Amino acid sequence: MTDYTDYTNYFEGLAELFCDHTSNEKHFFRKGLEEFLNGMQTSVNYPALLLNRYDYKYTDNGADNVQKVRTVAFIVCDNVADMEDYTAIDTALDTVEVILDRIYNQIRKDIKPSAQHEFLKYAKLGNVQVTPIENYADCNFGYFVTIEIFTHHNATV
Repeated sequence: MTDYTDYTNYFEGLAELFCDHTSNEKHFFRKGLEEFLNGMQTSVNYPALLLNRYDYKYTDNGADNVQKVRTVAFIVCDNVADMEDYTAIDTALDTVEVILDRIYNQIRKDIKPSAQHEFLKYAKLGNVQVTPIENYADCNFGYFVTIEIFTHHNATV
């Protein structure tokens, strides 16, 4: 059975792979969109992966085949020194887009029956929405991402 810890550990692993996150240099945080937009209250190393939320619902489509539909949400962002340096902003967004492409590809690769993380076993990806976000006060630029992950749910009591 999947739990929230499995999910957060997986995304921390993605931050290690693609954002240079280590125990000494933090690039992974559990932060929401609101904190990103209102200003970070902690010191962040960039590029950063900010894990926002994990929602889920059950659907049976009128049959006994119950699916658990998870919506995972996260932010990948980078920082620039000067808000007027549009070349640096473009470079930051390019960097983040490459990271997001790699994260998406890794999730697709990790979905398999023998997946280490329970929520990726026998899973299918649904909608993936990528929305640009900016925080001019902190000079942060990146993307807010939501991904639907569908898995079979054992409805046996």
